Amino acid sequence: MGFVRWIARCLAPYWKWWIAVAFALLVQAAFRVVVPIGYQSIFDVAIAESNRELLVTILLWLMGGWLLHGLAGLAQDYLTAWITSRAMNDLRERMFRQLQRLSNAFYARVDSGDLMSRFSNDLAVVEEALARGVYTVLFSSLILGGSLILLFAVEWRLATLTLVALFVSLTVPRILSRRAHARAYDRKTCEAEVSAAVQESIGAHSMVRAFDLREYTLAHFRAQLKRLAEKTVATYISAALVGRTASQSVFFVQILIMGLGGWLAIEGALSIGALVGFVALLLNVSNASNHLAAVAPDLLRASGGARRVQEFLAAEPAVPEAADVTPLPRLARELAFDEVSFAYDDAGPILDRLSFAVRAGESVALVGSSGSGKSTILNLLLRLYHPDSGAVRFDGVDIRRASEPSLRDQIGIVLQETVLLNTSFAENIRLGKLDASEREIVQAAKLAEIHEAIIAKPQGYDTQVGEGGRHLSVGQRQRIAIARAILRDPAVLVLDEATSALDPTTEAAVHQTLAEVGRGRTVISATHRLASVVDVDRVLVIDQGRLVEEGRHRQLLEQKGAYFRLWEKQSGFEISDDGSRAHVTTHRLRLIPLLVNLGERTLESIADELSSEVVPRGRFVFRQGDVGNAFYIVVKGKVEILVSVDGREKRTATLEDGDFFGELAFLDSKPRNASVRTLSPSLFLVLRRREFERLLENEPGLREALEERARFRRTELPDRQD
Repeated sequence: MGFVRWIARCLAPYWKWWIAVAFALLVQAAFRVVVPIGYQSIFDVAIAESNRELLVTILLWLMGGWLLHGLAGLAQDYLTAWITSRAMNDLRERMFRQLQRLSNAFYARVDSGDLMSRFSNDLAVVEEALARGVYTVLFSSLILGGSLILLFAVEWRLATLTLVALFVSLTVPRILSRRAHARAYDRKTCEAEVSAAVQESIGAHSMVRAFDLREYTLAHFRAQLKRLAEKTVATYISAALVGRTASQSVFFVQILIMGLGGWLAIEGALSIGALVGFVALLLNVSNASNHLAAVAPDLLRASGGARRVQEFLAAEPAVPEAADVTPLPRLARELAFDEVSFAYDDAGPILDRLSFAVRAGESVALVGSSGSGKSTILNLLLRLYHPDSGAVRFDGVDIRRASEPSLRDQIGIVLQETVLLNTSFAENIRLGKLDASEREIVQAAKLAEIHEAIIAKPQGYDTQVGEGGRHLSVGQRQRIAIARAILRDPAVLVLDEATSALDPTTEAAVHQTLAEVGRGRTVISATHRLASVVDVDRVLVIDQGRLVEEGRHRQLLEQKGAYFRLWEKQSGFEISDDGSRAHVTTHRLRLIPLLVNLGERTLESIADELSSEVVPRGRFVFRQGDVGNAFYIVVKGKVEILVSVDGREKRTATLEDGDFFGELAFLDSKPRNASVRTLSPSLFLVLRRREFERLLENEPGLREALEERARFRRTELPDRQD
């Protein structure tokens, strides 16, 4: 009934048209109910009295009803299709609007494949229910109700028995339908998981081929298909049982009534015409019941899909718009974090009573180790989340009290991963300001230093960039993002790891561009690459959600504190212009605990044996269980450490520039106890087993020195994922 009520709400805007549909259904149902009475009149009156004129009159009336029945059916088919198409588009629009409304927290916990399944599979079964199921239920219900009423008019004793028998025999299908509904929902959920697996495989196809993981991924997909098959069989059997028991019950009633009616006719208590009419009405009841039973499986499957659609539509954004919001004036004095605390879940606070202010026109960089809270600060500034306590203020105004468009209009954003649509250069830039003129677009492109590259294309600004901008280099995609941000003429420019995925040459050029476009604006950047913050007005060092240091680059180095340690960790690397090769100094190698006691000549030998390796974003460097045959230093990039728990991968740490991993399993030649996957394009220095063995031959005592230090490391970090 909940499903029926939901369907009724979907169709409510078209109630006037449904009156016409109901009238067409009523005409058709009336004809089918009246026909048995016509049969009774033919047998009991026209044939019994040999009245040819009455016979012709009855037949003419039946033919007229037949013609009207056909015309009403055509009208009902057209109106049903028209209403269904519009009701489904309304539902799709509501779901799409909900996609835009929901916050980042929702997308963080829901797979994109699951969302696509709700838009495709779930809506498909709902549409089938609207197009066929609703019509069948209404039409069959009208025939069933009308026929039962006339059954009492023809022979009340048989009608009473029919009603009681139907009620008793249809109780079992109703009980079974509850289990069928639950299994239908489980099947739709399993379908969503399969869709998510397909989508994930499409996104990771390069990694699958590079690591030859086809059999591994196929085995995983087969296991999901097996679960889907089990759910599908259970769903169809449950739904079929509902329909089967209902139809069998109707046949039982039909046989029972035929036997009793025949007995009454033999005894003279019922005329032949009345028996024929009653049997014809009973056939109406049987057919209507069978149609209801036949459509029941479809409606049960649709109810599972509808439930998933309703769950999605009922989801609330983590950052709802307040009712009393007002327009936010352009930033004139400062933006500030005032005692802000925030946590994504119950694991603990990400920000802890954080306070700082940024003057209008000032450039500020947020730095700190991975997980310190840098990106969270930007998320709160962009109002993608709300603080648990405290406030983010623009010129003293809590941004929760400001209308979202007025906040968005004065913020330009450049992210590490630029999102480009499969359309032209001009349209991708215009996303920054939808009503921008061609002149404004060209001016923004010039400021972003992408204009020359665009006009060199065959169709200039009308050239298609390809899906996700695949026809462009990473640097060109970032410049499109910069042009898009410039087009808004923002008071505040937000940069989130905007250059971390670029090679050194492109990174330097894009930094210069950002410095130019940031003049006169408030610039807030979050980065783990300290080389990019040397010239900013102020550096804020964040550690575990707190502000621990602030000042200019040189001042912070002189303090020898947290910033100095981060700088030292990232120093000592030389990267080639194209970003494909790196070299490390012996001083930097000595900062690695495993190598701290080695001599200068040994460190030089190790530096010479290290090879460079570039790994694209989303690739596994190695997997849990692989033999430890290499030791890695992260020169540039970001990786996540994953541990498999109950068949699911759980992130335990994130490593960035200057970090290292894999040393203990490498020394022991043991299987890895964790997997490592890149979160951004990453450049590593790698010491492999073959080079290590050569070092051991040339450096007497190296193995003993490393083993001694490794024993200390194992004691120091007994739970380290390596």
